[in-house]
Amino acid sequence: MVIKGDFMNIETEVVELDTVVDYLKPMTLKDFDIVYNFLRKYPAENCDFNVCNLYGWNYSSNITYTIYSGRLIMFNPVYSALFCPVGERLPAKELLKLSNGLKKITGEIEIVSVPDDYITSANLSEYFDITNDEDASNYVYTTDDLVHLTGKKLAKKKNLISQFHRLYTDVVLKPITANDKNEIIDFCLFWRKTHEAGPQHLDKEFTAIQTILSYWDMFPCKGLKLYVDGRLCAFSVYSPQTPEMATVHYEKYDMEIKGAGQVINNETAKILINDYTYVNREEDLGLPGIRQAKRSYQPVKMLPYYRLKAK
Repeated sequence: MVIKGDFMNIETEVVELDTVVDYLKPMTLKDFDIVYNFLRKYPAENCDFNVCNLYGWNYSSNITYTIYSGRLIMFNPVYSALFCPVGERLPAKELLKLSNGLKKITGEIEIVSVPDDYITSANLSEYFDITNDEDASNYVYTTDDLVHLTGKKLAKKKNLISQFHRLYTDVVLKPITANDKNEIIDFCLFWRKTHEAGPQHLDKEFTAIQTILSYWDMFPCKGLKLYVDGRLCAFSVYSPQTPEMATVHYEKYDMEIKGAGQVINNETAKILINDYTYVNREEDLGLPGIRQAKRSYQPVKMLPYYRLKAK
């Protein structure tokens, strides 16, 4: 691949969409600036298009990428999934041609994380079968709602926070730093013993958290730790998604500490409200417990997760 100029005006040897497959290369940390600056120039609300998620989960995804005509093309060969190209929207026929070209790698191709406005404006239904994967839809809240917890439906959250502060007086909040890796990892090992996601997903998530912590100062992540009586009982990790939205990637808490989950959620929102109107708390994976928990916070909207397959 030949790359010329700065990362926002990249030119490559790719001249035809059906030959993109020949120019794909592994997405490594050496490519971080290219990927991150594309995502900043063309921000999307879906958490798939977050540099912390792309790199955190990449050890289980093996994402490859190239640049075509000023667009970032990312392909996940593990799931035969083409991410919706980042940049100016491709016309439907060109998107189809790109998809067909990638069939050389794994056969059937699925285009994922396609925004709803793209589907309608480009008339994609003429060329693709479209499905909405509800298990992958993102939950979006206002930071104001998460901070103030007003209304009857959120009253229980506020009450649990009050109970927490009545029960525990030795409470400390600290920001996560690069030196906290081992402490956070140990807490994750403790946490995963009590939660419902299958072992394969938890293994991948554990690796993603390790990756983010290992390169903490490189990624645009921040985080918060909650201590009770000198012991870590909850933490959160978050990063910018768009100029108006942050994404909370990880939020873990000790279920034996009553109200710890509500407190870490609320305290994180208190930090985010200074810079963001919305909080994306990602998907529920179709797991009943996670779905119930995320719905209980009354999302202001759900971001549909559209998948396309060529007709």
